[in-house]
Amino acid sequence: MYMVDSNIWAYYFDVNLPEHKSVVSFLDPQINSGNIAVSTIIIVEVAHYLFKRLGSIEGFEKSNIFQLGQFETLEFTSRDLDELLAIMKRVSHFGLGGRDVTILVCMKKAGITQLVTHDQAFSRIKDIEVIDPVVL
Repeated sequence: MYMVDSNIWAYYFDVNLPEHKSVVSFLDPQINSGNIAVSTIIIVEVAHYLFKRLGSIEGFEKSNIFQLGQFETLEFTSRDLDELLAIMKRVSHFGLGGRDVTILVCMKKAGITQLVTHDQAFSRIKDIEVIDPVVL
């Protein structure tokens, strides 16, 4: 199972971005196999991007992909704050912010070790494998 970061979804949905084709080639087979996880925070970030970049109608339509049940949706809750703070203490100097760390927390809770992202700061985290479809 792959956790898919917000930047990959932006490339996936926005046909005007140069990364679009390589991300679609990688992600479509994974989506069809049901091998994708997202967090609630990733969904909010992606929806915000889509509404802002593509407008309310197209942003709404594309955001509906997360309602189709094809993905495992992982929740970040207030019960996860202790873990978030512990991880932030270890990795904040790598250039990872709070939203990035919520991804790591959700991955850890779900036992997911593979993250699809174009954010190279994650490559400094020893417990996960970073897959960047933009450079594959």
